[in-house]
Amino acid sequence: MAITYQDSGVDPVKAAKILGDFGNYLKSRPRDPALLSGIGPFASCYSLKGLLNKYDDPVLVTCCDGVGTKAKLAADWDAIDGLGQDLVAMNVNDLICAGAEPLLFLDYYATGKLSETQLTRLLRSIQSACEHSNCTLAGGETAEMPGLYSGADFDLAGFSVGIGERAELLGPDKVKGGDSIVAIASSGLHSNGFSLVRKLVLQEKLAPMDPTPFGQGSWQSVLLCPTTLYVSLFKGWSHRLHALAHLTGGGLFENLPRVLPNGVRAKIQSWEFPPLFQWIQEKAGLRTEQMLSTFNCGVGMLAILPPDTADSLVASAERAGIAAWKAGTIEAGAAPSEAPVVEWE
Repeated sequence: MAITYQDSGVDPVKAAKILGDFGNYLKSRPRDPALLSGIGPFASCYSLKGLLNKYDDPVLVTCCDGVGTKAKLAADWDAIDGLGQDLVAMNVNDLICAGAEPLLFLDYYATGKLSETQLTRLLRSIQSACEHSNCTLAGGETAEMPGLYSGADFDLAGFSVGIGERAELLGPDKVKGGDSIVAIASSGLHSNGFSLVRKLVLQEKLAPMDPTPFGQGSWQSVLLCPTTLYVSLFKGWSHRLHALAHLTGGGLFENLPRVLPNGVRAKIQSWEFPPLFQWIQEKAGLRTEQMLSTFNCGVGMLAILPPDTADSLVASAERAGIAAWKAGTIEAGAAPSEAPVVEWE
């Protein structure tokens, strides 16, 4: 007796239908004329002809990231509609740290058993976030892998490609003593630290629609609040910035040093953690240093820039509805070979 692919738990017909329906949905969305192929081919083609005359020395910038175990909590609570924004944000927020603007995005979705409702909700969320970030969804991969994933579990990852002017790329080579550091607020946990958060959810027996004890909505709305998209805020700022640090896994102490040259120290003025992070710190029994090494603690981005432009960035963020403040300075003086230091004052 033959054993079909469907018998083994994989349904390519269902996958083709879901992606076909999503392809039809995309026809109603704004289309980037530079994308020469839509959803379906083995690979997507994108024309650079209209872009190259905008740059003297164009550089392609790439990155890859996922949403981690936030996907597990979202699936358990059937609240996955913000995960597409999380996925896009985790990638394009990294990409702009190089001083690039996003061009293309591709997603990777893997599950044990395809759910049309689940995949459609995720894809529409991804598309919406791409539109918000002026980025084109060029394709992706849908994988049904029974035996590797169980129940409604799935994994979600993404890949972004951008372009930047070589002379305006951001990074340690531009950072110098006397620079200011501006903190740009996060919307919450973003997409990091959820292995610990899920333990607290079980320990405290949190229900998704129960109100938080600090009066900021339900646990679902607070813990699964989508990651902030910072692309529009920093559009046009690459020539005025020296570096951007996206505070993701590893928090302040791991991510800020990635954009600092040797021989400097970053002095960060302590800020009051938002109520959610205060609650996590209390329930998990973590020291402040441990919090700052695990979570963003209320700051999604740190911008390093000349001191005379710091106030302008703060004002731009506030006009965009995002809290921002001058959070510290860069100080030189150590030996050039000495590793950068981050001080929380």
